[in-house]
Amino acid sequence: MKVTFDCAARSCAWFAPNSSLLDVAAASSIPTIAACGGNGICSTCRVEVLEGLEHLAPRSAAEEIQARKRGWPANVRLACAARVIGTGAVRVRRLITPPSERKRERRHEKQQGLGQIRSVAVLFADMRNFTPITESCAAFDVIYILNRYFTTLKQAITSQGGQVNLFVGDEISAVFGLEDDLRIACHQAVAAGVDMQQRIATLSRVIEREFGVSLSIGIGIGIHFGPVIVGRVGPADDLRFGLVGESVNIANRLEGMTKELGVPILISGAVNAHLDPSDDGEATGGNPWTVGDARCLQHKGIREPFVLHPVTPCALRPSPDPANDTRSEPTPACRAGADPGPAPGQTNPGT
Repeated sequence: MKVTFDCAARSCAWFAPNSSLLDVAAASSIPTIAACGGNGICSTCRVEVLEGLEHLAPRSAAEEIQARKRGWPANVRLACAARVIGTGAVRVRRLITPPSERKRERRHEKQQGLGQIRSVAVLFADMRNFTPITESCAAFDVIYILNRYFTTLKQAITSQGGQVNLFVGDEISAVFGLEDDLRIACHQAVAAGVDMQQRIATLSRVIEREFGVSLSIGIGIGIHFGPVIVGRVGPADDLRFGLVGESVNIANRLEGMTKELGVPILISGAVNAHLDPSDDGEATGGNPWTVGDARCLQHKGIREPFVLHPVTPCALRPSPDPANDTRSEPTPACRAGADPGPAPGQTNPGT
């Protein structure tokens, strides 16, 4: 059995038998008003039953007096008196919203609105070589491994100041720069990507040992910096943090291109412009990665020729082989059609 308060977008599935709706609300930390202390002698806790009226006990004598006096329809009940007796779902709506909650909602809407345009670094990562696991492991083993994968990646993201935005299948996305300087955000995003690669390499060996599966789990990571709309996205009763805009699509495209180009990480020219070149590579005492030469590509879903750079974690970097070096400098036309700059009203800290 489950009781859902539509007005608060919350549900409670576990509660003591014969609990009142007021008790259920309290157990779920849903604010309610009960001016009489829940004794059935006021009407401040009344609710409208939208579904499952048959799963509530009939009105008590005191509640019946209130209902007749005020002319309530059958589906208006006192939360303190309406007790859950059935096993089906019950859905209700508070008819009086606590003032503190109304004030909080108005303040939040005034501050946040539908969204804000922000310049941020967006990261997409997708698992590679996962098919052998799904083919050789039991279904619940696969879920267990996938959860460990997501936990590992989230730790790498949050340790660098990022915020996870989305989990879809075996893909994860994150955003950097909501609270930090733009240059720091791009550095954090690349550092997180490198850390993710190294952690996944370790996790792959652990999974092989624990499950006896011969595999090499890998991830492709794409990172782009640019303007996005940051806001609450979804149905009106289930709004969640989300990002919308071309910059999100570009980061996703870059992630997909890592497989085509055979590189672990791809960053856009906009990200590279915010990195400090003096920190490139462990040999200089800088970061544990190297940024490759710029490439200019046209890709489906990206309107103009696009500047990108491969990034290689130093721990994964192979010995250089000039004969196999396919890197190329971007053409002037490609540079001119490079990545979008900062959001309106913001300046590029790298200039």
